[in-house]
Amino acid sequence: MHISITGDLGSGKSTVAKELCKILNYNYLSTGLIQRQLGQERGMNTLEFNKFTEEHREIDEYIDQKLIDINNKQTESSVLDSRLAWHFVNQSFKVYLMAADEVAAYRVFKDEQRIGEPSAIDLTDKMNDQKERLKIENNRFEKIYGIKPSLFRDFDVVIDTSSASVSDVTNLILTLYQKFEKQEKFNKLWLSPHRIYPTENIQLITTDITKKVIDNVKNLEFNIQAPVSCVLYNKDFFVFDGHEKLSACLNNNIPLIPVLLLAKNSESVSSSLTVDQFVRDSFNINWIYDWENAHHFRFFHYPAIN
Repeated sequence: MHISITGDLGSGKSTVAKELCKILNYNYLSTGLIQRQLGQERGMNTLEFNKFTEEHREIDEYIDQKLIDINNKQTESSVLDSRLAWHFVNQSFKVYLMAADEVAAYRVFKDEQRIGEPSAIDLTDKMNDQKERLKIENNRFEKIYGIKPSLFRDFDVVIDTSSASVSDVTNLILTLYQKFEKQEKFNKLWLSPHRIYPTENIQLITTDITKKVIDNVKNLEFNIQAPVSCVLYNKDFFVFDGHEKLSACLNNNIPLIPVLLLAKNSESVSSSLTVDQFVRDSFNINWIYDWENAHHFRFFHYPAIN
């Protein structure tokens, strides 16, 4: 069995993949590193090489073949750091790592060891660069392979690395991987509590029940099979049910929590309510400020609600 890891640029894919290899004694393959080296040989940065690859199909074919060989041959177990390993390697535990745009851009901006990275003036410039690169890659994948990756359909687990350590992410993957091999049930989506926006006034949840939940989390009695229920609006997650649990996790500095995603954007979250309607009706920027002050942190950004 292999582990395939893909995800957002700057989400920590390579770092986590290498750490998993050390622990499991698996082989490591990075198609991104292969791309960077090929680009460097041609004097191109990653963005330039992505545009070049659109017109030179042999580049993708060369890289794809390495994954196809792993899928078709009896090879030793590997951790595959690759945008498309989930598509080519069927016998793999498929992991997607995500990160808030601001965090991902900062990581890449500050990483002086990344070869072939386009220069950027500031974080905004780097964020725009990463969005353009991702758009180019996704368009190429759809054109060549006819695929549009879906986080919640094509992957076994989705983990937000925005405020979690490498150790936190690695240990969670190992735990879920063991369950996957044993064909045990596990939660698919894991988010940083700092990534989820409240939809209630903090004063409504500071009750004895909340204090009991906080104590339960502190005593490691938090039931990971009872995730916080959320909806996704654009790229932001909002609580639908479970403010007490989320507050307890923030108070106890829990880095990653299980989340049940009910619906996204124009989908229905109940028989008479879409996500768009729910978020517009429930969004209050003052509640978000109060939530931050109560839990002593700041969100990576504030949602733009149309």
